[in-house]
Amino acid sequence: MIHPLTLTLDNPLLKSKNIRIAIYRGDLEHKQAPGNKWHKLKFNLEAAKAQGAKQLISFGGPYSNHLHALGNIALSYAITPIAIVRGELHPQLTPTLRDFVKAGGILWPSKRIDYRAGMESELVADLKAYYPKAYWVPEGGSNSLGVKGCCDWAQEIHAQAQALGEFDTWVVSAGTGATSAGFLAYETKNENNSPDVLVFPALKGGEGLLDDIQRFALTQNPQTDIERLKIIGDYHHGGYAKLPQELKDYIEKLHLLNPELKLDPVYTAKVVYGLEQEIIKGHLDNRNLLLIHTGGLQGWSGYQ
Repeated sequence: MIHPLTLTLDNPLLKSKNIRIAIYRGDLEHKQAPGNKWHKLKFNLEAAKAQGAKQLISFGGPYSNHLHALGNIALSYAITPIAIVRGELHPQLTPTLRDFVKAGGILWPSKRIDYRAGMESELVADLKAYYPKAYWVPEGGSNSLGVKGCCDWAQEIHAQAQALGEFDTWVVSAGTGATSAGFLAYETKNENNSPDVLVFPALKGGEGLLDDIQRFALTQNPQTDIERLKIIGDYHHGGYAKLPQELKDYIEKLHLLNPELKLDPVYTAKVVYGLEQEIIKGHLDNRNLLLIHTGGLQGWSGYQ
């Protein structure tokens, strides 16, 4: 469901900038795998089931939204979720990992050096021997099927957003870039009206996602106009999952102004903050903006 949202900002200059902002509440979709999580997983789960896989193995950190969603929905496909977790497991599991185990998932801790090696690590070789028919999904669900799911999601969003008029720009966060790639690959029937995609990465060096996003989008839709993509990497607030006091205060301020809106600290809060700063700088005058809330509220369990 689309919920229009006016960001009440403490800056009188915004009144003259002719900017319209609405928000698509992806966080209200699919309670077990909110926002983009379900859309990146659904085609992978279907492929795993079609191949007769009994396990689905993926990667993530101890507070991973992706792993949390996978744990919640994999068993409904008669598939056992298995997580390669970044970093050695501690005696006290995080709430995210406790939920994963409670849902029937299996945890495999990974040394950080092995985690960085990804599919080339010795741990992966061992697990392939243990589970020879398992289906593998990259961290964050970032593969061609994850992008396909997000491209389909873009079509659903567009169909609902039309009730509010046309939006020339979609605004979204990025971790691995699969969601952004799906949005970029989606084009309306009138290609000239396809929205630009404005991406705010949640991690340092997020500008480096440009090539991956464009490549994924072109794989999904070879006719993609990649010039519609713009990445702004200035608002990561110190890096992935960092929550400095400035951002925490901003989230609290925005919640007081919009009590019906909840922002996660890793992704969407950084987008809204960055969007406000870009508006103040005069970079988005005369735009109709649709901000996509990608869920991830369970990520708050990683903060006091």
